[in-house]
Amino acid sequence: MRNKKIAKAIMDKKLYEQFYPPEKFVYGDSYTSTPNDVQLYVQQYGGGQEEVEVIAEFTNHLVIKDENVDDQTHDIIKVSLRKEDNRWVVYSIEELKKEMMK
Repeated sequence: MRNKKIAKAIMDKKLYEQFYPPEKFVYGDSYTSTPNDVQLYVQQYGGGQEEVEVIAEFTNHLVIKDENVDDQTHDIIKVSLRKEDNRWVVYSIEELKKEMMK
């Protein structure tokens, strides 16, 4: 629940609703997605931009107990942020690469 509150504080409303729909999540407590070894690459910021991009590279451990899923992936995503009311808000998350790990 804590992650949901953090996401709501930093995500654009439309993006937040895409990741956290109001109806009950179909997998309930049997679903976990845990990123590890996160590396962030931030676009050079000179102080005047209204938008910036961050590349995040990480391994993700996905478990869905009800479906016997236990996968590890190597992921690279692009996170786009824009300045709104003197704070940075995430408005786009784009998957650049997802590769199954053995």
